Amino acid sequence: MREGRIKNILETLQRVKSGAVSAFGEGKEDHRAALKQGLKAQDMETDSTMWEQMMGSNATVTRARELMGIADPAQVQARKNMGLGLSEDKATRIGQVLGTLGSDVVQDRGRSVWWLLNAPQATANVLQDLALKKYAPNLYKADVVPGVNTFKTAVREGLVDAESGMEKKGVSTRKVLVGKTRGGEPKFRTEYRKRRYEPGIVDALAIPAGLAVNSSIGLLNPFGGQEGYKAVFESEEDPSKTSNVLGEVAAKYVLGKTGNLLPWDEFKKVRPDVSKGEYMAYKAFKFDNDADLNPLDGDLVGPAGVIKYTDEGIHGPEVQFLGRSLPIATGIMPTAAAIAGTAYGARRGPGRGLATGLLSSGAAMLTGNIIEGERRRRNAESNGIDTI
Repeated sequence: MREGRIKNILETLQRVKSGAVSAFGEGKEDHRAALKQGLKAQDMETDSTMWEQMMGSNATVTRARELMGIADPAQVQARKNMGLGLSEDKATRIGQVLGTLGSDVVQDRGRSVWWLLNAPQATANVLQDLALKKYAPNLYKADVVPGVNTFKTAVREGLVDAESGMEKKGVSTRKVLVGKTRGGEPKFRTEYRKRRYEPGIVDALAIPAGLAVNSSIGLLNPFGGQEGYKAVFESEEDPSKTSNVLGEVAAKYVLGKTGNLLPWDEFKKVRPDVSKGEYMAYKAFKFDNDADLNPLDGDLVGPAGVIKYTDEGIHGPEVQFLGRSLPIATGIMPTAAAIAGTAYGARRGPGRGLATGLLSSGAAMLTGNIIEGERRRRNAESNGIDTI
């Protein structure tokens, strides 16, 4: 009896090991392919949003959702069809979970989520993508090409390359069950689908939000720093002007880098509405990374200073993300308007979405600048500073 129990334990451990080894060996491409198959089953184009591609091909996330019973059935079935589904056997399933957690560390799946969101511009792009997927899902869909269900007709319609047999860009195929043969075997036909919009056109809908957020953090001036800030490559004569236009553009566009605050003696020349006390308080806040989670004192500082908030910055109320200042009035408000306007307009096509997004962002930016101008006037007045 004891030998039988030991044998059962060893068999159970073997199934745990088998599940762990299998899950640990799965690659990102395996789960990315399963995501595409699941999207096809949902009549969605396989070039989906950045967030959906990230989360939908992340084995740790998809298996957690499946264990909690909140995974999309089409995606669950697609993974099962590809041999990536969770086993019905409890021991094997435990092994799969352990192997998935181990592979997450090796393949950097967890950290890749942070890498996707570690800049204001990237976060704005992801939010725009999510808004478009929710309110303008037609951008990501594909339509069945009528009258095309054989290779010959697909070639004739320009959907498939005659020599290689490969589908042309924007074309995908799906097997559709149409019945059974006389022998009882499943009978399928090939369905050809073509995406409605090119992914590059859809990606261009991030332009309004990108312009808004980049403008607010000072990345659109190739000749120097924004008002009150140094250039990245500061000149000896004037630190607010750049000594290298090409380098300035590269540093801002590629690295997202901006210059630091000007010294007080230079800063007060361009921002006479700010008192020295306010300047020093803001500078201290900017470089303070000690956590402060009390919302009642006007400041919030997240762990390690990754994200901060102050209601009395030199730009008025603002959020700082990784050291980048995003004023509420002139940064966050125009960016939010761009995201919402683009998603609303895109329900009638990409062109309408782009136009609506630019108009919404422009109107919000104008409003924000009026609000900020009035705030500065009142601040100067309360400080007894003459700005005329």
